[in-house]
Amino acid sequence: MKKSSISLAICLALASSAVLAGSVTTYDLITTTTNTGKTSKNNTNAYAGLNWSMGGSWTPSVVLGVFRTHGDTQGANLASHLNLAGGIKPGKLKLSYLNGKENIQGELGIGYDFMRSAPLLGLGLNGPFVAAGVDGYLSQGLVPYVSLQSQGKFSKPAFGSGTTTTCVPVSGSGGDFIDSLCNNRND
Repeated sequence: MKKSSISLAICLALASSAVLAGSVTTYDLITTTTNTGKTSKNNTNAYAGLNWSMGGSWTPSVVLGVFRTHGDTQGANLASHLNLAGGIKPGKLKLSYLNGKENIQGELGIGYDFMRSAPLLGLGLNGPFVAAGVDGYLSQGLVPYVSLQSQGKFSKPAFGSGTTTTCVPVSGSGGDFIDSLCNNRND
């Protein structure tokens, strides 16, 4: 009788462990992708400002321009200046390459100054709401400038999609992790 009771206890223990083994919950890492709807890393920002060139009139010129940036702040700046001294006349037209961070960018450009009737090369720095630099002319030398403008700090564009990973429960012992925090079996 004692052997039968021990045999019965062993059989029940084995049967219950098989039942419990089938109800163990493990977790697998699942990756999901979300689409933000934006398919470009480009930003285009129009701006307006006032520009003062040293060595000239204290009357500022009006600047109307467009920044076109790719990624962080690598891109172009197209600026048209309207001279206000003595009536509204075309001032400068300048196309510049810019590169930098969200709060400061270096700028290297070429253009034409209609008031001086001369081509120019420009070198400058842009910051939030301000720019400063120098325009170089073959016959007239270097002319420093300062601008106040409506372009604030550049922003990084949101791009495409985002990926998130989570641990989700799976039935049985097939999952790679033991809990929803993705703790490994060996941790």
